[in-house]
Amino acid sequence: MLESSLRIGAIAGIRIGVHYTWFIVFLLLSSVLAAYFRETHPEWSGVAVVLTALVTTLMYFVSIVLHELGHSLVAIARGVQVRAITLFIFGGIAQTEKDADTAATEFYIAIAGPLVSFLLAGLFYLLKLGFVSYSTIATEAFNWLATINLVLAVFNLIPGFPLDGGRVFRALVWRFTGDAAKGMQWAVLGGKLVAYGLMLIGALVGLQPGMLFNGIWLIGIGWFLFAAAEGSRRAYFSSQLAAHVLVGDVMQKQVPTVTTDMSILHWIDTQMLLTGQRFALVTEGGQIVGLITLNDAIQCPRAQWADTPVCEVMTTFERLYTVKPANSVLEVMEIMREQNINQVPVMDEATVIGWIDREHVLKILQLHSAIGR
Repeated sequence: MLESSLRIGAIAGIRIGVHYTWFIVFLLLSSVLAAYFRETHPEWSGVAVVLTALVTTLMYFVSIVLHELGHSLVAIARGVQVRAITLFIFGGIAQTEKDADTAATEFYIAIAGPLVSFLLAGLFYLLKLGFVSYSTIATEAFNWLATINLVLAVFNLIPGFPLDGGRVFRALVWRFTGDAAKGMQWAVLGGKLVAYGLMLIGALVGLQPGMLFNGIWLIGIGWFLFAAAEGSRRAYFSSQLAAHVLVGDVMQKQVPTVTTDMSILHWIDTQMLLTGQRFALVTEGGQIVGLITLNDAIQCPRAQWADTPVCEVMTTFERLYTVKPANSVLEVMEIMREQNINQVPVMDEATVIGWIDREHVLKILQLHSAIGR
């Protein structure tokens, strides 16, 4: 999601971005609010209705950013770095570098968001009271914002992962059982039950006259929660497994090599397309001097592949990230994610003895998971 989002700023070093789906929900919510204000206040001008709807919608998403910022600032204070906050069609998400390492940290991070929403609900309610004698427009906007923030806080406290309440539930189970995995299992189960409930309610609502859109929206939220819960479960247990699997156990030992003077086209035609291996170590005089990958190759215009040696586009050995056989697979996967790379050479002392490929490792982890080992 981060890769396909548009950066709009940063707060406390945290990137704030919007996914393209956010523009869809912004227009939909603005239209719904405009229709609501037009129906409840026919005396308002068309310009007043549209501007109030747009500003109120914008303030709603500011509220969501503040909700996620609550999570993020507590996470940073507890030693969990936050890469970005991204707005998308179903709300917002804070993207952290790692999971909480204690039940207490999980609890404090999870509860911070709803607390911010409760505070915002109270603030907007006070603003509503302050403007009630001066501006009907401001009063209506603040009333809606107070209500929606209260709903957001309460909804997020439902004990189903990945809702905040699910994370609180996970933290409590983790705290009282001492088992983080059990906490995750129970929280994900809660999340799936909530998702099924929302989809069922959405189907029933959609059957009512004039409620089709509302029903579809609830079904969409339910589907998203189910997919997020299952995806979180798989990611969590994969990372737990990866922490106990060593690089030396899953590395591929046959390391493809090319010489520095080989052209990009020759490498692709005689090695990559025949073996499916999208990288090779580059050697000169028997010494490894770099790494060539498909991503490196496509940076060069295709018309120049035949005349361009791999050494001109390779990553030099000094710039390579390498790992040791005793490193855990989890460590390697984190390096790959942080550096946006897919292959890492495995070194024993000063010798390359194998390599790790992201796709290959994921397949191995899936097999381990399938057989329960």
